Amino acid sequence: MHIRVESLTHIYARGTPAERVALRGITLEIGPGKRVGISGPTGSGKSTLVQHIAGLLTPTSGQVLLDGVPAHARTPEARARRHQVGLAFQFPEAQMFELTVSREVAFGPRHLGLNADEIAGRVRWALEMVGLDPDSFAEREPFALSGGEMRRVALAGILALKPRVLILDEPTAGLDPRGRADILARLRAWQAETGATLILVSHHLDEMAGMVDRVVLLANGQVVADGPTRSVLGDGYRLRAAGLSPPPGVALLEALRAAGWPVRTDVLDIEDVVSEIARWFFNHKDTKTRSIINHSF
Repeated sequence: MHIRVESLTHIYARGTPAERVALRGITLEIGPGKRVGISGPTGSGKSTLVQHIAGLLTPTSGQVLLDGVPAHARTPEARARRHQVGLAFQFPEAQMFELTVSREVAFGPRHLGLNADEIAGRVRWALEMVGLDPDSFAEREPFALSGGEMRRVALAGILALKPRVLILDEPTAGLDPRGRADILARLRAWQAETGATLILVSHHLDEMAGMVDRVVLLANGQVVADGPTRSVLGDGYRLRAAGLSPPPGVALLEALRAAGWPVRTDVLDIEDVVSEIARWFFNHKDTKTRSIINHSF
């Protein structure tokens, strides 16, 4: 699905004392099958933007087009496009209400009018995609599960719809490090298998670095950076100006560069950070370099 955001502005409580401008003339495009991260400080407009992409809000001005159809329109064509966009809000488990895991995951497919065999197949596939054994979890009560398991069930319910676009708003919030790593790995596998568009909203830039190929950075309702992941997340100055802390590896390399080490700073993966430090260290053995190293630690 091709997504085009055209001069999108959204004002909450317009004309009242509580009026607040959330988005200010945003324009961007996201092509089919892309992996895009959206980040920015609290109040930058991230959640408002993705709710517009999902067709949940009506713009104050501008529009969002899904394959050329306005996302917020009340037409059969627009409704069909919106059904192909899955949006997982932060803490989606809070929206669960069915009595069993299988019924919870099947809720969306049932409303698509699918037959029983197709629904059962989607439920099983979706549970496997999020790392839950269907034979062990299908008949369990969702609210008796752990927080991490509930998060997986909620995500499976969205995957079972087989969306062409999946939007995840802080998908790892509240999970422990192992749970975060596992969920992200499974989402990468899902995107690789389906070829669907993945839009990840997060302020965890180190997690985003391994998930997306492009990052859109918002601040005060505007796009302040939009480009390849390494270019945007490797620019610590720009991230700090937007109110964000750079990924740990970038911060380390910036500190070394400030101490006189001519290392690259647009390196995101921690193994690549180590390699960059080692490359420079072992290739520069002159006295001046040793002096720099000694004074850096």
